[in-house]
Amino acid sequence: MNCPQCNGPMESGYLRAESFIDGAKWTTKKTLLATGGERIKGTDAGGNVYLEGFRCRSCRILSLQY
Repeated sequence: MNCPQCNGPMESGYLRAESFIDGAKWTTKKTLLATGGERIKGTDAGGNVYLEGFRCRSCRILSLQY
């Protein structure tokens, strides 16, 4: 995959986050204690969320799939 900004190569991998409570959420603003939002992916048995995607090291852009 090429970067949408610089057209350079993007590296595949995973963004890992920890959330024992409710997995990864999409929000339009920051909230106290990260409440609210739409759950987009649940956790694994260890409480981790892995979002597969790509990153451009030059532009610092992430492209994630959920």
